[in-house]
Order: sequence, then structure tokens, then C-alpha cells
Amino acid sequence: MIRFLGTLLALLLLPLTAVAAPVLKPLVTVDDKVIRLGDLFDGLGARAGTAVAAAPPPGSKVVFDSNWLAALAEGQRIDWHPSSRFDQAVVERASRTIGAEEIAETLLRALAEQAPTAGAEIKLDDPTLRLVVAASDRAPPALDGLAFDRRTGRFSAFLGASGAEPGAQRLRVSGRLLRNAEVPTLTRPIAAGETIAAGDVALVSVRADRLGPDALLQTADLVGKAARHTLRAGEPLRQSDVETPVVVHRGSIVTIVLDSDSLHVTAEGKAVEDGPMGAAIRVANTKSNRIIDAVVTGPGTVAVRLASR
Repeated sequence: MIRFLGTLLALLLLPLTAVAAPVLKPLVTVDDKVIRLGDLFDGLGARAGTAVAAAPPPGSKVVFDSNWLAALAEGQRIDWHPSSRFDQAVVERASRTIGAEEIAETLLRALAEQAPTAGAEIKLDDPTLRLVVAASDRAPPALDGLAFDRRTGRFSAFLGASGAEPGAQRLRVSGRLLRNAEVPTLTRPIAAGETIAAGDVALVSVRADRLGPDALLQTADLVGKAARHTLRAGEPLRQSDVETPVVVHRGSIVTIVLDSDSLHVTAEGKAVEDGPMGAAIRVANTKSNRIIDAVVTGPGTVAVRLASR
């Protein structure tokens, strides 16, 4: 009788202590190169770590249908059966996206081994490039096959995850290395005809490819020059934007200085044409109306050098 009561009690307690049946996970994200039993089913205990399939590449997913899952359960002696043909498990690989900015930084570091890159920047042919890598991969992307033309700044390479695996994304990337240059620009607008002073000029860094062949590259190219037309502040300037200031104007009265080794004579003249400092211009003697060639030596002053005998 006692034995019967013990058996009955054990049977009554059995539902409370029985192991729950495995439960399928219909949607799961993994951050590993393999898919394990515990990724697909709950309630497997120590068997959860058994690897059963390769994980999809980072950023992609794989769908296991009811037939595949049933075969897996049978092969692994798991007490699970599909409730319908629509049962499935969708496994997605955890990933992170490396954008154009990080790609450009990687390229700049690599190109520094072949060319000066101080102050330079990368311009990608496709600024929308994105590289998808495993979420656990925090290393910079890996480059191979880097080709670089020092003359044009053009480059091309292949880009991939640092820890490559089968099916991982691999991109071809191309673009240009753009060097910067320090050029003089104006700190304020300058009106046409106004002379540019040293305090009106500041150096700024601009992309070298935006400078024309006639760009002014030195502060000395601007200071003391006059604006040919109204000039805006902060913009690179060209040779055609400025000119040497005119100090003698056409029709103005000038002092003609005649110099020789033993003679110094001055006379009054009238400028026939405009002339900047150091320019040769024609001047008419106001008394004789004779046209002579002279060199501008200052505002309202020209010089004629007499030949020695």
C-alpha cells in the first residue's frame, strides 16, 4: 500500500518537474560566424551551444523553412515538430555600417605612405559608398590593391572588412587625393581702383584643384596692387583681378626730371598716357610740345635719362 501511494505521488508530481519542450525562435539576430541550436530553439540547456550552420554575411539574413527545421530536430534528437508548413526561423547577422567618412580616413592613412597628405582630403567618386561589416568588428576597413597616380591624385583600391570571411562584402573604391594650398585672400571688399594694403590680406587654406593656373599664390602678389574691379572678401584671386596702381594719369601735369652724370634739369610736361610706377610712358613738354619717352618715378614725376658723352 505504501509503495502504491509513493508511485501515485510521483505521477502526480511529474508534470511539475518535467522539462519543457523546446520552443522555436521565429526571428533571431546573431553576432557570430555560425548559427547554434540555441539561436533557433529555446529550452535546450547545455546543448544550446552546438553549431549547426554557417551564419549569413553581415547585414544579410537566412530563412530556415519547416522541412529544414524538422530534419535538424530529428538529427539532433530534439523533441520538436513543426505545427504547420509555415513554421520558419529567420536568422539575421548583426552588423555595422562603415560610411564614406571612415572610408576616406582609411584611404588617407594609406596614401600617406606614398605622398604628402598634410592638409589634404579625399574625394570619393561615389560619396554614398557604404561597407557593411560584422557588428563585433570594430577595426578600420582593410585595403588591398591600392593604385595611386601622384601626378593627377587619382587612386583606386578594394575595400573589405578587417577580418574577411566567405561572402563578406568587398567594394571597389576610387577617387582623388585633393591637396590644399595656402593662398592670400582679402579680409574686406575692395572697390575698383582701390589699392590693397597689407592689412587687407589674410592667408586661407583652399583645395588646390579649385585654383586656376593664374591664381595669385603669394601675399606680395596682392599688397600694393590696385583692384581692376570690385573684389569680394575671402575668395582666391587671379592675376587679372589686380594691376599695378596708376600713379601718373593721362592728361595730368608732371614734372620731367632730366638726369645725366653732370646735369640735373626739371621741366613741366603733360602725360600722354597712364603709367604705373616704373612704367615707360610718353610725355609732352608743355613749352615745346615735343613728345619724349620717360619713366614714371612717383606720383606726378617722370624721369628722362640723358646719354653720357
